[in-house]
Amino acid sequence: MRAMERRHDIDWLRVLAMLAVFVFHCTRFFDTEGWHLKNAERSFVLFILVRGLMWPWLMEIFFLLSGAGAWYVLQSRSAGAFAADRAKRLLIPLYTIGFLILLPPQFYFQRVIMDGSVGGDFRLWLPAYFGDFGLPRLSPWPMTLLPLPFDGHLWFLKFLFLISLAALPLLVFMKSPRGLRWTDALARWCGRRGGIFVFVIPLALAFVVLRAVSPVQKGWAEFVWYGIYFVLGYLIPADGRFTDAFKRHRWIGLGLWLAGMFGGILTLVLVLGFDPMPGAAPFGLKFVLFQVIWAVASWGSVVFWLGLGARYLNFKNRALAYANEAVLPFYLFHQTIILIAGYFVIRWNIGILPKLLIVVIVSFAAIMALYEFGVRRFNVMRFLFGMRPIRRSS
Repeated sequence: MRAMERRHDIDWLRVLAMLAVFVFHCTRFFDTEGWHLKNAERSFVLFILVRGLMWPWLMEIFFLLSGAGAWYVLQSRSAGAFAADRAKRLLIPLYTIGFLILLPPQFYFQRVIMDGSVGGDFRLWLPAYFGDFGLPRLSPWPMTLLPLPFDGHLWFLKFLFLISLAALPLLVFMKSPRGLRWTDALARWCGRRGGIFVFVIPLALAFVVLRAVSPVQKGWAEFVWYGIYFVLGYLIPADGRFTDAFKRHRWIGLGLWLAGMFGGILTLVLVLGFDPMPGAAPFGLKFVLFQVIWAVASWGSVVFWLGLGARYLNFKNRALAYANEAVLPFYLFHQTIILIAGYFVIRWNIGILPKLLIVVIVSFAAIMALYEFGVRRFNVMRFLFGMRPIRRSS
């Protein structure tokens, strides 16, 4: 078994995935699915293209790369130190900058403008935001385990923290002699032709079984699904044979991704009338087919991106160092800034494409300015945004 050195392609993929999430959320004003704010004119073609090209891998690769990062942390830290580090890097931004500053505007756009459920007066909607704050409780919805009055895009931080804790005993076991033998056996299997696609099986089972039992959005099915990706990410730097398999199978992964999304999924939804929303369709053949095809397309897309990254992106430079450090603050800022920019732009009497380009350019510039001049240079702000402090020399 060959453990890997620091993988720069993993860092590049994290940066590129963040940019993809940013662009994806910029398009949400203009697709045909509900969101916090919507443009009057919407595009079904944009919805199909963006969802088909991004949806199967976008958040999955974030969880997988976070699992890879956990491998590096646990090589030099105890399980307790790892848990404390996750709390500092995820919960502090979630319950300070996120809870107090970034989520209230999203709550306003969703509950006041989109839903109309709270009066537009500041004295009405802001108390309603804090009034929804609850205590952690076990429920069919794992999001309730870390209470927030409104989650917005920061559901990712909640899931990642909870998955990191839930998976920690397994990660520690995988460092043991017996766990290393299991990793070696998996790596040998993935060294075979097509062996890397064995991981479709647990992914498909997670959705088939748990979506039938708990048919809610961001419920236990998604929790286990993303947890599997997190653990698979932990395996990647542990043995070079996994990466070799990604590189060899990247074009097969691309084929499975595109055929699954633009062939199988579109046929089930548009031709056969299957409603993919959790709880909308009863358990049956179409339900099982959808979950299996989705798992194949999702893992195929991830295999493609990991193989492509390992082939072309395993290098470092100053741009990577800067961008990789900026990923978490950028994620924290991005959706709120996009919504504020889009709130004004969608009212203009121009076409969808010019509006989309303006939202992308203005939002990106604003986020980077906030990061560069408001966060990166100050240790207090770095702490609140989950970043490590600048160590200043004497």
